[in-house]
Formats: sequence, C-alpha cells, structure tokens
Amino acid sequence: MIKMSCPDCEAVRDVEEVHRREHVSIKGKEVEFDAVAYKCTACGKTFETMEQMDANLLAAREAYAAKYEAITPDFVRNLREKYNASQKAFGLILGMGELTINSYETGKADPSSTNRLLLQLAEHPLVFCEMYEKNKDKIGMTQRKRIESSECYTSVCRWGGLETLYQRLSAQERTVLPPVTLPFIM
Repeated sequence: MIKMSCPDCEAVRDVEEVHRREHVSIKGKEVEFDAVAYKCTACGKTFETMEQMDANLLAAREAYAAKYEAITPDFVRNLREKYNASQKAFGLILGMGELTINSYETGKADPSSTNRLLLQLAEHPLVFCEMYEKNKDKIGMTQRKRIESSECYTSVCRWGGLETLYQRLSAQERTVLPPVTLPFIM
C-alpha cells in the first residue's frame, strides 16, 4: 500500500493499485484493454492519476492497433520473401533480430507498435531499399546478392527518383551535369 491524496476523501489515504478490463470505442470500433487505477482503502472509490490516464490511453490505442491493424504471420513472411531475404537478414535490415522475425512469422508473438510501423514501412520498396542501404554491412554477401536480385529491389534501383539517379553517377559524370535541385514550390 502507498499513501496518496484521494480526490473523494480529500485526504491522504492508503491506496492500492487495481487492474481492470475496460471497453472503449476508438474510431467507432470497440476495443478491450487492461486499465490501471488506484482504489482508496477508506472510501472504496477508484481514481486514476494523470500518468495512469496516459498509460491507459496508450494501452487502448495499442489494443486498437493490435486488433484492427494487426500484422499477420503471412504478411511478415510474404514481405520478407518479396525481398528474397532470410529471417536473419530481414531482421537485421529492419533493426530487429532473427528470432523476432521468426516469432512474428510463426504467430508466437505480435509486433510491438514500433516494429509494426517498421514492417508497414518496409512494404514500400523505396523505403526498404533505404533501410537496406543503411544496414547492408550487417549481413553477408550471399544475402546481399539475394536481396539485390529481388524484383522489388531491382525495380527501385531502376527508378528511385532524380536524386537517386544523380547519386549513382560517377564523379566524372557529375561534373558534366549540375547538381540536382528541385524547385521550391510555395
């Protein structure tokens, strides 16, 4: 037990932390999550601190995302296979571990909100290629060749925008062309 000011008693009382299942509607859809609050041992009233309210809101949002924006094992497996990557290489490119990718593909775990976002971003070949370029030194040459030969990777390399094309030019070719600058639009 800890002592805290009870808003109903308007006095410092012993309170205990309680957990309860709550149902809320987010974007018109029902979700259920575990909420945390305090219960005054003197009056029996339950109340939430500001920190608990924030944590409960995050828990509700996470429950919504897990239920309605879920990443399925098939989604993870198909995404990885789209780039011809092993679980280990895919995990390292995205900043996750091999076991993490394996647990997502087998359904043993659901991606955290951060990993869910990374997987959703990796669905876009241009974004995946950026992640790959930043992390390719973490994977072996065999995996690099497999990924670089994938249809998604090669299609992005063929056209990644003017800046990508300019960056792929040799130093001599760049001296012939002025630097690429996009016009500022107001």
